[in-house]
Amino acid sequence: MLDPVWLVNCSKKDIECLLFNKIMYYEADKGQALRYQKLVKVFFEKDINSGHYWESK
Repeated sequence: MLDPVWLVNCSKKDIECLLFNKIMYYEADKGQALRYQKLVKVFFEKDINSGHYWESK
């Protein structure tokens, strides 16, 4: 995943998976990885995902 905006294309299950399985990163990539992880948390809390309504029920 190269762009955090791509997270909106993830399903609800994908977001949950990313939330519960923390991103592994090299020390040089720590800043970017932590930004992704923060976005995943916000997406999970606000129920933001690819819009598969039937998956969220």
